[in-house]
Amino acid sequence: MPFRRIEQLEQRTERFKGLVVEQSVLDNQVRVVTKRMEGVRSISLGFLVATGPMDEPRDRGGVAHLTEHLMFNGTGRRDADEIARMMDSTGGQVSGFTSRDYTCFTMTVLDDYRTYLIDLMGDILLNSQFSNNAVQQEKETVIRELSAQLDRPDVCAHERLKAHIWQGHPLGRPIGGTIASVAGLQQQDVIDFFSTNYQPRRLIIAAAGNVNHQDLANNVADAFWMMKDDGRISSRPPRPAFQGGVTVECKGVSHVYFSIGLKAAPFAAIERYLIHLLVVILGGGLSSRLFRKLRQELGLVYEIHAEYQAYRDDGVIVIEGSTTPELLQTVLAQIFIEIKGMALQLLPVTEEELWIAKMQLKGQHIIAQENSHTCMSSLATQAFYFNRFIDSEEILSQIQQVDLEQMNIISANVLRGGLTDSAITLVGPSCESVCNTTALEKLLREFQ
Repeated sequence: MPFRRIEQLEQRTERFKGLVVEQSVLDNQVRVVTKRMEGVRSISLGFLVATGPMDEPRDRGGVAHLTEHLMFNGTGRRDADEIARMMDSTGGQVSGFTSRDYTCFTMTVLDDYRTYLIDLMGDILLNSQFSNNAVQQEKETVIRELSAQLDRPDVCAHERLKAHIWQGHPLGRPIGGTIASVAGLQQQDVIDFFSTNYQPRRLIIAAAGNVNHQDLANNVADAFWMMKDDGRISSRPPRPAFQGGVTVECKGVSHVYFSIGLKAAPFAAIERYLIHLLVVILGGGLSSRLFRKLRQELGLVYEIHAEYQAYRDDGVIVIEGSTTPELLQTVLAQIFIEIKGMALQLLPVTEEELWIAKMQLKGQHIIAQENSHTCMSSLATQAFYFNRFIDSEEILSQIQQVDLEQMNIISANVLRGGLTDSAITLVGPSCESVCNTTALEKLLREFQ
């Protein structure tokens, strides 16, 4: 089945690597994006499907994640054992994951196996069977996965934070569902979710490495031409309302694990590079403010870090770590002192801090671009979030051109807004310092 190319990006060569990005779109709306990397024998393939927890019926939590698990459990042509043998025989790495915005299946193999694996993924994404036996067995696997997460207080704190700040919105749903919701899922739930959401208009196939765009697009056309779109218009939920406040879970642990959330911008926001720089300065490394203050100067924590976690509909700056219960109030107060000092420009960003943050972000980006899997992931997510491709020269330039005045203005704006909408989630032992939500809420109000 022929395909039509609606866009071929300008043949730009990135100065530090010599890479070219091309895109084609099949007649059924499947997008194919490639980036050739010289001097490598491998190829990384990604099959990003724009579906996830946001598409789940409210009473079917976890069906998106369960469906992803079941994708390698057999088709009309191949059973699960044959699929497993095919993947293992390539000598590469094959995996899948579900995020809050999308589901993705990835593989890195020698270029010899490109056609082989594209044909396999075409079979899987068109013809997966979802037998009742496979569904029931995989439910038990997922339930064990969820049970194991309950043994990790850091994971519990993080998930409780997302559920709290985005309560009532799909972004706040646990990606894997709950043990109770997964236990209630049935074969028909998986079949319905797959048939409704695994549509060609939602599929982006990205490849990076030793790849010829035309050859790969032809392979995809051969494997996916029978994938028919239902013609429906995909809808998106409204942006969530960010909920501040305090939530606590008591567990049989000796330390208290905290997760602090400050409202931030969505993934594609214009100010995203500035927010990334801000987070690096705040808690992104050994020289960051929070690590220096709380670990090196005061010795109050073993680990503390900050991260900008952004999605299509919203974003959050997350600050996480752990300490002993008797030090909790001091640790939280010190964190908010740093944040408010930056917000009010009492503790402004310095030239040295900005320079270190730029060097860190640029270095991480350049190193990552030497890896075919990272390049493929960038292609797929840029197609998903931006519907265009941002080359390394533009990314590095956007980071480099940030000046100190801009940095302090965005720090003040983002952190002032973040303090107004801030949340704290704790998982720790049952004791006064952890369970006294009144004192914790008072602390939040003092720094707003």
